[in-house]
Amino acid sequence: MSDTSVVAQHPLARCAEWIDPQTVYTVAGIARLLGMSVSSVKGMAGYGWLSGGRMQPHVRGGRQRVWSGLQLLQLANQPLVVQYDHERYAPVTLYRVGCRCDVCAQAHAKAAMVQRRASAEETFPVESRRQLLEQVAGGIPVDQAAATVGVTRSRVYGRADWDPDFAEELDEATWALCVAGEDSPVCGTAGGYRGQPGRLNGRPACRGTACREWRRGAGREERAAATQSEVGSVLQATEPLPGRRV
Repeated sequence: MSDTSVVAQHPLARCAEWIDPQTVYTVAGIARLLGMSVSSVKGMAGYGWLSGGRMQPHVRGGRQRVWSGLQLLQLANQPLVVQYDHERYAPVTLYRVGCRCDVCAQAHAKAAMVQRRASAEETFPVESRRQLLEQVAGGIPVDQAAATVGVTRSRVYGRADWDPDFAEELDEATWALCVAGEDSPVCGTAGGYRGQPGRLNGRPACRGTACREWRRGAGREERAAATQSEVGSVLQATEPLPGRRV
């Protein structure tokens, strides 16, 4: 992998509007500004990307490096000469300053996924998930149960998309929402999912496990058909004109 030098925007430039000139920032404070790990910021400092800091005593003993907000703003406005040295710099750090090689792109994607999942755990912790599952198993619709634990319906199903254990628990709980009954011929069908709105004593729409599974499958088919149609339109638009050699 070749290492090249480029002039790039300093990572601090992306968060300059949140930097307070009067505040003194530690490594941890800069990490929060950038949304990076403390170790990555320490690496930036070691590589000379955070010049101008000074050492000051730590309240618990020892010394720590700090920067004034004014210093950080000055750094943010200075171009950064970066060498994409993969032996020296962490892939996530190189991605933030412009490297898009496979190694750096994969490291960034992994770090972003970890950060998103940590945020998901903070906003929808295990106790809230337990309460929601208990309510749904008791017959309360998912959107109502979600509201009582302080999250949105999309947050619930978003978690189920990447957490197979929670998805299995949610599927088990939502059997309690079945309208027609598991033995009904409409269970797990379009008719079951849509219900009979507008009819006198009509069957309500079902959001039980089988009907939700039908809707997921139908959604996949709809997306596949739309993609196929789009590809066909592109191919048709690129066909050569009659009698013309290409």
